[in-house]
Amino acid sequence: MNKKSNIMNKFDLAFHHFGLAVHEPEQAFSFLEALGYKNGEALFDPLQRVNLAMSYHAQMPAVEVIWPSSEPSPIDSILKRQDSMIYHLCYTSNNPDASLMKIQEAGFMVLPMTERRPAILFDGREVSFHMVAGFGLIEIIYPLNK
Repeated sequence: MNKKSNIMNKFDLAFHHFGLAVHEPEQAFSFLEALGYKNGEALFDPLQRVNLAMSYHAQMPAVEVIWPSSEPSPIDSILKRQDSMIYHLCYTSNNPDASLMKIQEAGFMVLPMTERRPAILFDGREVSFHMVAGFGLIEIIYPLNK
């Protein structure tokens, strides 16, 4: 999905999806289907300890639906405050380390929230999460074999 010619910003990031945390996924899937989305297969990610599924639309941004598993996870605290919430934006980068450096050089404080780790939802491609002060939580999907 990330093509060098499509990246037109200072950080060399390409938008990938919104991350939507919910207690139970059925209503979210139903709403997305009514909007014309195709919901993907539900998976359990043992490293993040959450259930998740991607929803895609031909003209609208992709949405990752994330809901709790039986194990404690990072979204538990989010769902204590809200019934459902878009809590992260995800980007791809051809060089995530350089992208993060460019964000910092632009004057934004970036706090790493997780180390790089493989994501089952993205066929084992690594992801990492970062809090950007004044903006919020971002996820970055790493290119294959980097």
